[in-house]
Amino acid sequence: MEKTNGRLIIALDVPTLEDVTHIVDTVGDLVDCYKVGMEAFYGMGHTVLAQLASRNKKVFVDLKLHDIPTTVSKTVKALCQFSPAFITLHAAGGVKMLKAAMEEADTWAARYQRPRPKLLAITVLTSLGERDWVEIGYQSPIRESVLRMAVMCKEAGMDGVVAAPQEASAIRALCGSEFLIVTPGIRLQPERNGDQTRTATPAQALKAGAHYLVVGRPILSVADPREEVTSILQDMNEYMGKPKAQ
Repeated sequence: MEKTNGRLIIALDVPTLEDVTHIVDTVGDLVDCYKVGMEAFYGMGHTVLAQLASRNKKVFVDLKLHDIPTTVSKTVKALCQFSPAFITLHAAGGVKMLKAAMEEADTWAARYQRPRPKLLAITVLTSLGERDWVEIGYQSPIRESVLRMAVMCKEAGMDGVVAAPQEASAIRALCGSEFLIVTPGIRLQPERNGDQTRTATPAQALKAGAHYLVVGRPILSVADPREEVTSILQDMNEYMGKPKAQ
């Protein structure tokens, strides 16, 4: 994480390989890692992972695994063959599920003598606000729930969590400097009709303690993705006191 651009992850929420290659080739060397979520993976399968590997890009597999421990652990094993940098699971799956996934990843890495992916637990989706949280049936506020989940995930051996920028500083205080925090909901400008409710600027997220920032729609929806990435990196660099991105 010594490079600022190594801390920015672009979410490839697109339907075709043509869209993938357009974004990756346009952004070029400004970004090293791309998130492949449900839309891309279910639409293109492992082909999208191979496409990114052929361009020497790291892959963040964001399928938010949530099932019984055996099913999730075997899914992690299947995904490891593609050498992703990160895999996400839902913290709501519980300690047994999280530990089973980590054990499977460790076993795979030892067997094949390859680095295992970092396993990250999803806490509370950034699209959810307090009213949504209550409607689902939770009694405690989102922040309290996220912090409880983060501590549970660390104790279960997870490498880190995915959480909103608003919770990052408290997670950092509770879980230490080595526990990874990945924050979505990153926006340079307020979004009028978006589905993210807990957002922040890149600099705000870094200041709060985030290790990695995930950005999708603000980059994918503009005419010049490279220019938008440059603006995001500039905001990050100004906080970190580094030269502007070119």
